[in-house]
Amino acid sequence: MSDGRYVFRSCVPDGAIDIANVAPGDVINRAWSFRVNEPPDIQELLDSGSLDPRNILRGYDGELYDGDGNFLAEVNSWQAQINFTNTDYQAAGQKISWAIPQSYTVTLTFTETVIRDATLLQKVIAGLKKGQPDVVLNFMGVLRSHA
Repeated sequence: MSDGRYVFRSCVPDGAIDIANVAPGDVINRAWSFRVNEPPDIQELLDSGSLDPRNILRGYDGELYDGDGNFLAEVNSWQAQINFTNTDYQAAGQKISWAIPQSYTVTLTFTETVIRDATLLQKVIAGLKKGQPDVVLNFMGVLRSHA
């Protein structure tokens, strides 16, 4: 039995990103939010529908990479959401309004990130400076089956 994988490419920072969130006695966690600029790729068992969610191990298998494929961070808790935008259309003489899909966005949020490469935060901050390229990252979340 193989693993199910979610792959998110061309992720750019979006919304609030914690660069520090410190409390006495706590492990330092940083919350990150990204917009995903390519459609998500759901691979292997997720495609076939044969992945039994009761057999999924805890979510310690998220990995964040830079655009060159260098491993930057381990992501213990993450969430991906697709947000749809529709336009209402009401045909003449009809009481019902139809939803016409116009666009969607994919948002990826990390709430527990263990930074393995100190350049991750430097790359994000460097993207804020004039003349610097924006940071573009790739994320892979793995749902490991223990069967």
